Amino acid sequence: MEKEMVDYRDVLEALEKVRGLDFIQLASFFGDRGEKAWELLKENRVKLYVFWPSGRVMWIVVGREKEYIIYPAVGYCGCADFYFAVMQGRALVCHHLIAQRLAEKLGWYDPVVEEDGLYDSLMDEWKKIEVQYEEVSL
Repeated sequence: MEKEMVDYRDVLEALEKVRGLDFIQLASFFGDRGEKAWELLKENRVKLYVFWPSGRVMWIVVGREKEYIIYPAVGYCGCADFYFAVMQGRALVCHHLIAQRLAEKLGWYDPVVEEDGLYDSLMDEWKKIEVQYEEVSL
């Protein structure tokens, strides 16, 4: 039997139902991933980079070993859980995406302001981390 795909917007809607910092509710919706997301929030590991003067933004979640690029509008994360569980339909969302969404909703993230001149080098670094991971995972 084929697994039913879940729309990322449904996950976002579930996150909107989490009231404030209700850890029990978060864990009941997302289980272990909710607990891991909570840890990321507590440890202030969700970063919002704002590049000046362009105003470009980039969400980054600092994982245990790597920094992950998050594209919240499309529900993408560069982590292994996203690739192996979310993309294969075994999970709705990774804990990095949950943490980013909650951080944005609650205003609980670390804002980092950088000059536009650093955008390309930071993106190269973040993408290099993803490429290194993909090479190892294949």
